[in-house]
Amino acid sequence: MRQSLIEQKRVLGVYVSEHELPDYLAAHQWALMETPVAILAPFEEPTKKVSSYDALASDVVPAVTVLVRLLNRETDEDHGVKTMKATLLAAVKKRFSDVETNPLYFISTILDPRYKDRFFSNNTAPEAKLQMMSRAEAEGSRAETAEPPAKVFLKAQASTSSSLDTVFD
Repeated sequence: MRQSLIEQKRVLGVYVSEHELPDYLAAHQWALMETPVAILAPFEEPTKKVSSYDALASDVVPAVTVLVRLLNRETDEDHGVKTMKATLLAAVKKRFSDVETNPLYFISTILDPRYKDRFFSNNTAPEAKLQMMSRAEAEGSRAETAEPPAKVFLKAQASTSSSLDTVFD
């Protein structure tokens, strides 16, 4: 909403002057309105990217890492919005605290040639690689001794258990 108000700033000024309306925003008030828009702008692109129909799980870790880095960066324009940045940073860290250890995200990010291990924190990247390799070894040994997937599926489907866990195992 603020972005569209800022885009209409000139039109609003003309309208106020033509209709002799009081209480038009001063320059410092416009500047104060523009600062949160600039801080929230980096959230727009990753939100659209991961909300699209062709979103990739490998985009989540880099998006979160970039947001945290941007919110940690202190600039001269932060006057008046430091609390907002701190609150946003705390919210991002709270909501995405386990994103680097989640198998879906770390495996897909490491396997994506665009990202590899560039966006992981220093202590998480080697751990993620190790988990991925141990998981691949375990699945490889399990695949050698296991029944073909079609037989497993048919057995699970024929059983009276309604649990989906047996099908997915």
